[in-house]
Amino acid sequence: MKRLLVVLLLLAFALQPVRGDYVDLILSYPENVDKGEEIQITFEIINQSNEMLWDGRISIEDSLMDKYKSDIQSERDYQANPFRFSTVGPGKSFKETFVLTFSKDFPLNEASFNILLKCGKGPCRGGCKPFYLEKNVTVKLNKKRAEVVLKLDVNEFTSYRGETLEIPFTLENVGGLQIKNIKAEIKGDILSDNTVNISAINPQRAASGRLFVSIDENNSKTSFNPLVVIRFQDPEGREGVLYQNISINVIEKEKIEESNASEVKEITNEAKTPPSGIFYFFLLLSIFAVVLVIIFLMLLFKR
Repeated sequence: MKRLLVVLLLLAFALQPVRGDYVDLILSYPENVDKGEEIQITFEIINQSNEMLWDGRISIEDSLMDKYKSDIQSERDYQANPFRFSTVGPGKSFKETFVLTFSKDFPLNEASFNILLKCGKGPCRGGCKPFYLEKNVTVKLNKKRAEVVLKLDVNEFTSYRGETLEIPFTLENVGGLQIKNIKAEIKGDILSDNTVNISAINPQRAASGRLFVSIDENNSKTSFNPLVVIRFQDPEGREGVLYQNISINVIEKEKIEESNASEVKEITNEAKTPPSGIFYFFLLLSIFAVVLVIIFLMLLFKR
């Protein structure tokens, strides 16, 4: 009875699949991709054992492909037509690449699945044992979004009443999607005289424009805090809004004129300052010199 039990245990061990002793499955793939972009998952089977690998089959686990088949595109059906090899000898390797695309509507933000190797391992095809090996693939899937940056030379402005203020701006598309139907205007406690419409800005490109604001002479406010508002759409029609605060300070012209007049008055008063004592000293000295010259000339002619 004991002998029978030992034989059964040996048979069970012999029939169990041999796990990856001296055989490695190396994967290479991007860890972050955008949905809708092609992903290349390269695998390499390296046989470092002393035995042959026979009739191999390398596939993606069925649970992922079955559940999300409509949202995973590939030129090859990896379930019906997986990668195969006949033999991989000791010291040899086998290398191939899965090419997949997770659609923009793929419901998850991360795809995690296994790459499976199933084959035989042994000295000959008839005497090999079942062998399998699996490695995990985890890829973060990002959804492309429009990314726009609004730039102003300054965000504080000064203007007089009754004048029109010019506010230049620049829009930079720093994302990977084109933006279109762009509309720029000023909203808030004061409105812009115009709106700037830009048809489209391609990725990594910029466009500039100018908005104008008129300061009403009859408005008693001395400061405004409106917003520069940018509205746009991505290629799928999703709308985006971007805004930035600015401040406008209103200066009274009358105060400036009074200040100028007072400065002129002070300058005039300074001009009327009476001559100093030094001035009179030099004047007397000049007169004395003239008298001496006259006396010298008279003495000279008498001789």
